Amino acid sequence: MWLSFRAMSTPIPNVLIDKFLIFSLDELGLFALFFTHVLSLIILIFSLNGLNKSIEKSFFVWYPLTVSFCSGVIVSDHALSFLLFWGLAGLSLYAFALLGSGEETPQMAKKTFILIGGSDACLLMGLALLQHLQPMAQWSLAKTSIPLAGGNAVLAFILLLIAALTKAGGFPFHTWVPEFCKDAPVEGAALLPASLDKLLGIFFLAKMMTGLFQVSVSIHLIVMTIGALTIITAVMMAMNQHNARKLLGYHAVSQVGYMILGVGSGAVLAIAGGLFHLVNHTIYKSNLFLSLGSVEKRTGSNELNDLGGLARNMPITFVVALIGALSISGIPPFNGFFSKWMIYQGVLQHTATLTPVMQLWSLLCLILAVFGSALTLASFMKFIYAVFLGRTKTNFNSIREAPVNQWLATGSLAILCIAFGILAVPLPLKSFIFPIVEKLGPVDFLGTYQPMMILALFLIAFLLGLGIFLLVRCVRVDDIYLGGMAAEERFHLQGTSFYNEIRRMQPLASIYQAAENKHFDVYDLGTRSTFSFAHFFQRIHAGWLPIYLLFLIVGLILLLFLREIF
Repeated sequence: MWLSFRAMSTPIPNVLIDKFLIFSLDELGLFALFFTHVLSLIILIFSLNGLNKSIEKSFFVWYPLTVSFCSGVIVSDHALSFLLFWGLAGLSLYAFALLGSGEETPQMAKKTFILIGGSDACLLMGLALLQHLQPMAQWSLAKTSIPLAGGNAVLAFILLLIAALTKAGGFPFHTWVPEFCKDAPVEGAALLPASLDKLLGIFFLAKMMTGLFQVSVSIHLIVMTIGALTIITAVMMAMNQHNARKLLGYHAVSQVGYMILGVGSGAVLAIAGGLFHLVNHTIYKSNLFLSLGSVEKRTGSNELNDLGGLARNMPITFVVALIGALSISGIPPFNGFFSKWMIYQGVLQHTATLTPVMQLWSLLCLILAVFGSALTLASFMKFIYAVFLGRTKTNFNSIREAPVNQWLATGSLAILCIAFGILAVPLPLKSFIFPIVEKLGPVDFLGTYQPMMILALFLIAFLLGLGIFLLVRCVRVDDIYLGGMAAEERFHLQGTSFYNEIRRMQPLASIYQAAENKHFDVYDLGTRSTFSFAHFFQRIHAGWLPIYLLFLIVGLILLLFLREIF
């Protein structure tokens, strides 16, 4: 069933309480709401069999509540109802975090709660500033449009940007995402960081950049820079992960960078590409998480060192995971290529309107994005090899394919990856994306793309390779041996050995070490600073009356000084 916004004969009625507009649904909201429920249904199908019995009841209580809270965010027009549902969605994220069974689950849940809760506080202050700046809007997000001029407007934009970036997992507030993906239930990781949180964060960012604020060129470039940094930093971290879930978590962060880059550029084509990439990401990343979940439930491990050779035992899971890997890497004719291609074209269109210095800045962001896509492909070569290719571990010989409900869910997502790549324009773009952005201006492509031709060439190359493999067998295959003895499994090539040289290169080695020590982690830096600050005051509060009198005098002087200024 494909729903076209243009085909809607009557608008969805607004909900008013005491003359205040509480709930409303525009094209952007309908787009987000539709895919929220489609993806939630697919993930629910996967969860029906194989869920850990100890968390089953709690999971199925929080699952519909989470979807309801996210739907409330999307349909809310009144700032207070938006804030309420946004906070409840954050609370459900914390609840899913607590369902994890790892040793680091409590610490991860606390970190997630503090970062998301802190961003909710920023959202509250930002929305309050919006009402102060434009009281005539009566807390309505649809009626608010504020030029970014003056300190209060800029402060409101920064606060709301922090809220959107933290929810979506953008740099530098992304550090909760990989840890959540590693320790939370895989179904929760597929539902929230991979899908719904991305939808909410980018949904709100799109509202900010196209409606709530009248954004200048310099702000566009700053947001684009955040997107480019999100891409390159996260993908570099993903390449050196040995835990499969954490690898996918970092890629969930890197892909949101493309959405930030597209929406932040302000170009109509790039915004359309960013929203399309949002849909594509939720599809292929949910596919990858659920495919890994099938592997994990069969093998009991998500460490790349422990896996390998599972393509023979789990062929359906291997195929759908391979489709997801090709999609996220931007390989045509899959869906990830088309949305990235739109973003690249939109950024080039935006670049053509800038001054020479700003053009260099914008092109640098584009180059980082393209380079990040190449690194994504390299990273997923490691992932696919480590999990599905190579030699099968002896203890995996009896493993069988995932249950029907699991490969039915992942297979549906894989089909969407193909369909949204080959039929991108007639299906998702014309039905969902273009009606959202057409009010901003025409959608003009810089080039042409023939997905059917790419598909035909792809199939021809595949069939030729398969024919050569089946017909031409001139190589004798023997087991690896050392000194006449069969090699142990520890001598086999591991997927985790990919790109080890990158980790040892300077200055990358120092940067990786600093990242592992959490020197770039906003949460860790904040907690250390807070405890240092508290320790300082704890030391000076030693019960000396002269010190307390000094504090009173200094405080009084500061208050008088601030009163004179303001």
